[in-house]
Amino acid sequence: MNLSSRPGFAWRGLRLIFACIGALTLLTLLTGLAGAAFTGSLSRTWNLRQQIEPIRVRDQNGNDLGVIDHCDEVGREGTVSNPVRCRESLTVPLARVPEGFLLAYIAKEDVRYFQHPGIDLGRIPKSLVSRAGGSTITMQLLKNNVLAGHFDYDTNRTGLSRELAGLLRKAAEYVLAPLVTLRYSKVEVLELSVNSLPWLGIGQRRGLHDAARIMFGRQESELTLAQSAFLVGLLPRPGTYLVTEQTPPADATEKFRYMRQQQLLTLGILRQHALISEDDYLSAVAEPIEPSLWRVEYAGSGPGMIVARAARNPDYRSDPDPAWALQALIKRELSQSGISPQRAATVTLTIDAQAQQALSERVTRGRAGVGEGAAVIRVSDGGIVALASSTNGTLSGEGSQQWAVSARRSVASTVKPLLYSAAFGLGLNQLSTFPDQPTRYYGQAIGNNTNSFLNRQVSIREANTRSLNTVAVQVGLRHEAALKSVLQAVGYTPDAGNTSSPALGTWQASPLIVASAYASFANRGALCRPHLLAAVYDASGRRLPLPDASCTQLWDERVAYQTFDMLTGAVSGDASHLKFLRPSFFSNLVGTAVQFGAKSGTSDDVNDTWCAGVTPQYAMGVWLGDPGGVQAVPVDLYRSQAACRELGFLRSLPHTTSTLPMPAGLTRVDGAAVPAPGVTLQNPDLTPPSSTPPS
Repeated sequence: MNLSSRPGFAWRGLRLIFACIGALTLLTLLTGLAGAAFTGSLSRTWNLRQQIEPIRVRDQNGNDLGVIDHCDEVGREGTVSNPVRCRESLTVPLARVPEGFLLAYIAKEDVRYFQHPGIDLGRIPKSLVSRAGGSTITMQLLKNNVLAGHFDYDTNRTGLSRELAGLLRKAAEYVLAPLVTLRYSKVEVLELSVNSLPWLGIGQRRGLHDAARIMFGRQESELTLAQSAFLVGLLPRPGTYLVTEQTPPADATEKFRYMRQQQLLTLGILRQHALISEDDYLSAVAEPIEPSLWRVEYAGSGPGMIVARAARNPDYRSDPDPAWALQALIKRELSQSGISPQRAATVTLTIDAQAQQALSERVTRGRAGVGEGAAVIRVSDGGIVALASSTNGTLSGEGSQQWAVSARRSVASTVKPLLYSAAFGLGLNQLSTFPDQPTRYYGQAIGNNTNSFLNRQVSIREANTRSLNTVAVQVGLRHEAALKSVLQAVGYTPDAGNTSSPALGTWQASPLIVASAYASFANRGALCRPHLLAAVYDASGRRLPLPDASCTQLWDERVAYQTFDMLTGAVSGDASHLKFLRPSFFSNLVGTAVQFGAKSGTSDDVNDTWCAGVTPQYAMGVWLGDPGGVQAVPVDLYRSQAACRELGFLRSLPHTTSTLPMPAGLTRVDGAAVPAPGVTLQNPDLTPPSSTPPS
């Protein structure tokens, strides 16, 4: 008897198929929920717009500094919201996106986009078999944002195998995509997607705005149909766009031919669906595309045009926006101010865009094997005017590579003005004298960097100008507790491995902290916390409250002026080794010269060279050396005093005040500001740290 003819057999078979489909659906749902729970993605999916909308950054004058996104923020549960390297992006309204791009994007990536609820059931079998493909635009949006970094095939971040990571991510997309469709309209989802497309070939940027600007040097609304198809053709493999000078010519040409094929495929899909006319198609395929990263030679013309040769453009540059290098610091300060970065839509910084660009160009000029960090702050309130760090000549948005802030290195002789300021509040002054002769610090012989001694009495003013270690240690032995209190108050930290005198700069700090300390000399003795944020606004334009500027009195006002005067003497004095920082003859002639004080410093192993300077309005700290503390600074940089030459940058800044007025209670003796007869100076009381001198 034919089994298929038995009553109910077909129905039982059909039920079995439905049961398998139901079981598979349930398994996918449970797997997707597990993936969503594993990544904490449900809440981020519901608030997807806040997750994607970047923070717009402006300088103190309202100039645009670029944008930053939310890719590395840590939530209350301690997990990173999107643990991938931050990328630049700029949200543009859908009305500014060319019709040709939208048509190409939808036709090639998700032709039934407006008909499905975020998942296309007809593409599921292909997706399950290959663990790739079959993704809708909504699912790609989730992959590139909410799930980015959690299930990447090329990372070991999760500890999952490639196969399991792929299944979990795809299942999570199936669960989360309908949630996105429920929360946002199709037009909103399309706008979010267009503004978060990844372009791995252009420096981790994303979104159509940056792709158009960096690849073709134009606004997104100006993209041609051929350029739009080229960009859409890159989406499956955006890394193909990358090419280096070392890429063999044949390989580079093949890479570009692949991109050209994808462009033609995209244009063909548009023609197939009658979304463009035949004339538009022929015009687009005949347009010779040459992105800014590439140099391309074509052969033939019209529809028969082919790629003859392609290579990297040797003149290509893609400098990141200023906000890129500051992103980690901005987010950190927002969090420290009690503001979630996701609440911030626009931030105004204390940064001056022109000064920031000029300092970055100085610092990132590519000194091989040498790190450099430089910070400039306003004397009056600690606002950071410019901040730049090199990573072997490359800007970095990573907080750990922002050496102007993170390089905690022994400050060497730049500490001496802090030492003398502490001593000025305990009875000494600029003209107090000490012998420059062999000196010992708890059994340790102390010498000068000249390997010689003057063997005579030397004033503190002259000792600072000549950077005499002997005098610094003698003063330090008398007032070490006061010095340590000061160093602790300004944010320096001791180096446990260095038991020499703290008067020689064994404590450590970053260029930003050093600049902050020097600013106090021109700020009537007040030490202000360095900060980047001037104002923060939410998406509705409401200004969010920031903590008040934090300033504390570190010095007596007259002590601070004495030190400022001593530092100007270190530049203008006869024994100065910083004569190149003196004002020009012309500025002296026309009366535009600005008072300028500075102090250099070099560690014993020459792994670090420093310079710090101050004017009536600005203070600057510069460090140049080996971040790992292993290699010495190249001899030519050390001998040319490269760190101190960077201080000349201060003279380029606009000054409304050129001189600092001497406060009452001081007088001039032999050109030095000292307390008037009968005047006793005393710094504010600082609680000394509990410590004992090294044996």
